[in-house]
Amino acid sequence: MTDAWGAAGNSKTGGHHLISIAESIARGFSPAFVITQASAHSNPTSGNEYKVVNWVHAAAIMAQIDPVAAGYLIVDENGNLRLPPLRQLGGIDFADQGQTNVLAEYTLHNLSDVDFTYSGPAVVEVQIILQTLAPRYGYNPANTSVYNNGFRNPVLSFSTAEHLLMLYSNQGLAGVQAELDKLKKDHII
Repeated sequence: MTDAWGAAGNSKTGGHHLISIAESIARGFSPAFVITQASAHSNPTSGNEYKVVNWVHAAAIMAQIDPVAAGYLIVDENGNLRLPPLRQLGGIDFADQGQTNVLAEYTLHNLSDVDFTYSGPAVVEVQIILQTLAPRYGYNPANTSVYNNGFRNPVLSFSTAEHLLMLYSNQGLAGVQAELDKLKKDHII
């Protein structure tokens, strides 16, 4: 409840995020890379720097690395962990001015990670579409292992759910079936 340097804030996120950041730290990736990776789940600007800082800090603990000594974080004049001034940002340490030391890639990577607002629903809806079309290809969705391993998983490995949902939204079941026909012709399904 108070993880924004003692103020109200919530930096909860999925464990996979922290584990992947810890792996990058353990492998010695650069601070710019690690902070960019950590920024996937929240932009460090607009009052959210503490989230990225907390994730890097937690990941460094997991990797058993001192995040300040390794250059992943700095301590500001108030004793708070902050993002470091990397590259040419060191001319003016924005953290000491109450601002965030930010590189463009931090926010760009955050934008690239927001595909989940379409990809998540696409997977759910395409599974319904595939269950509808599966009998045309000799698969029964009720026979879960055969259906998943012989039909659904290969389809989603060769054609993304996002692509299939776009086909469906523009061409209906016929558009998706045409895509599945290609996979059948190539002996994928």
